[in-house]
Amino acid sequence: MHINKIKLTFAQANEFKEGDLQVGGTIDEQIRSDARKEISALRISEISKLVFVEDAITEALFRSLNRQLLSEISHLTIGEMKSIVIGESGASWVKKFSAGLSSEVIAALVKTMNNEELSSVSRSIFNSLPDATQKGPVVVGSANHFGSRIQPNSPGDSEEEILLSVLEGLAFGCGDVIIGLNPASDDIETIIRTEKLLQRIVERLQLPTRFCVLSDMAKQSAARSLTKVDVGFQSLAGTSTTLVGMLGLDVDGLLELSHGFSGLYFETGQGSEITNGTAEGVDMVTLESRCYGLARSVQQQCSGKWMIVNDVAGFIGPEVFRSGHQLVRACLEDTVMAKLHGITMGLDVCSTFHMGISPSELQNLTEELATTAAPAYLMSVAGKADPMLGYLTTSYREHPRLRIKTGKQFSSVMQERLSTLGVIDADGLATGAPECTAMLYARYMKAGGDSRAIEAIMEECFRKITALQEKGCDLGYGFGPDFSDPPSVSTRLAAIYRHARSALYATLDAAVIRDCSPRHIDIASQSSDREEYLVHPASGERICLTDYAALFELSACFKVAPQILIVVSDGLNADAVNENLRSILPGLKWSLQEAGYHVSEMDIVIRNGRVRAGYHVAQLLEPEILIHLIGERPGSGLNLLSAYMTYGKLPSGLLRWSPDMDHSCTTALCSIHPKGKSTESAIADMVTTVRRMFESKCSGVSLGALT
Repeated sequence: MHINKIKLTFAQANEFKEGDLQVGGTIDEQIRSDARKEISALRISEISKLVFVEDAITEALFRSLNRQLLSEISHLTIGEMKSIVIGESGASWVKKFSAGLSSEVIAALVKTMNNEELSSVSRSIFNSLPDATQKGPVVVGSANHFGSRIQPNSPGDSEEEILLSVLEGLAFGCGDVIIGLNPASDDIETIIRTEKLLQRIVERLQLPTRFCVLSDMAKQSAARSLTKVDVGFQSLAGTSTTLVGMLGLDVDGLLELSHGFSGLYFETGQGSEITNGTAEGVDMVTLESRCYGLARSVQQQCSGKWMIVNDVAGFIGPEVFRSGHQLVRACLEDTVMAKLHGITMGLDVCSTFHMGISPSELQNLTEELATTAAPAYLMSVAGKADPMLGYLTTSYREHPRLRIKTGKQFSSVMQERLSTLGVIDADGLATGAPECTAMLYARYMKAGGDSRAIEAIMEECFRKITALQEKGCDLGYGFGPDFSDPPSVSTRLAAIYRHARSALYATLDAAVIRDCSPRHIDIASQSSDREEYLVHPASGERICLTDYAALFELSACFKVAPQILIVVSDGLNADAVNENLRSILPGLKWSLQEAGYHVSEMDIVIRNGRVRAGYHVAQLLEPEILIHLIGERPGSGLNLLSAYMTYGKLPSGLLRWSPDMDHSCTTALCSIHPKGKSTESAIADMVTTVRRMFESKCSGVSLGALT
């Protein structure tokens, strides 16, 4: 069978999700049923020989297969393999032959399974971490383990907010797998500062866990010469084109960087290749399986070092899938595929606000998946809405209830340590009481040399938490009956949800634009309205033909192309522009001009514009540097503005601008807001970044790797 026909059959066999429509998927159940029958009849040997994508990832996947094991099972059809895997001896069979299963074979298998079968397999396979420090009956990844990652994100990378968020997470018994922070500012200085903070927390409290700042491996490698970097982080992809677009390097580069870390943390999620236009005609499930195959290959090449993978299902949006049913299906598929690859697998059961899944529905889905998917760990944040990334996920206070529901516990070594720290009560529960957080704060401060009485330090903690509550942080509220949300927390979350849904449909305020930019051109993307913009992101990445012509005329008026061009877009939150533009755009222009740079007098304002729309504008107007101010992340409770800064010249001196340009070429500065990154700080950082771009003649990953 021709490879293109196989790819189409693989796409048609998937349970329906919107993202697969771009590669031949279908809503027709009969076609899907027929495709699953075709796949069931294929032999493992047939699929294992196929080249779905001609790239370095495929080469790595082929090299990683155990040929002896493959030869022993190659005669089996996918249907026969399914009967074995869902049978009583399925777990032992998988343990024996996992290394001989190609990623595409594993993808084929899950396509033929219903949710109950996926759940049965997932609840029978567990891959414990290869960590000699783990002791006791419960180790990370084992059958009786249910752990978590503490995600203490802060819109302004506030060390105080991060610290207290981590401590409250510990008070609820979270964080036994890893403490992982997503930095709002992805520059080397911030990475170093936050790595040092997490290191202090882990070392002062003697926590038996790992820590990580989720930047990318290139920046982390650069930071490693200046501070300890415990775990290397990287988002993975199922095609080399997508991987290079995120990291700036292909498989060999990823592998070389991976060797430099004692632990590895990879994130994946169905749909990233689809949304980046780099799927190479392959469906989302198969691409996701290739991500796990890549992780397995890296782990093999790194001598089986400590490694976890986290599936961020639901983070992209409705262009990938848009219902709770589809989210459950994706989580089950991904967990099974990862476990069949031999990976210690976690889930971030999450939803962006433009998917329309309510907080209560997501909580119910999370409880369902904690049991049916049996992941090694789930995400945990101070409140269901992440304050920096602006999406819904699992809160700290949900974890005690989930542990009770699943009948599982976090790792024995963490239980022992938290018991010593006074966090676990007489019944063996970590209750998250504010007093526990304050006690941990006192122990942290004492370990750092604070000579004050414990009571005085605890009182200081309570004052700081109160101040953070006034800022909008979900800290210090404790819990209701059965670890439910207290009424004040529920009210706050409902307000955030309403705020986010409103922001998604907001429009740019013409008066704000006039005040900030007396000379500007209003243009639009190819999105006909907000609904198309939200559901079909590609329409927001190109300028409409009429306005394209207007920009072409403008470019002809330039005697010299501007050094710096500023573009403003509504993005996912026009209110972020309306609220913050007056305080940042005039000051930014003035500061750049004072620094000696030529900034275009004419700004470009895009309606229904995404980040790539800025690249499209730059392709016509040919600036050396593009600064794109855009509204983002509805759901944080704040109207957060971001700045995407790109150096537009190749080493040859030729311009690189294209709407399809890799995002790895761009440097992002996020969470600009008085309660996040202040406008003064953001302007200073942007001017510094622009200076570095001109000096180094690069941006994005390449700039971040320079110390």
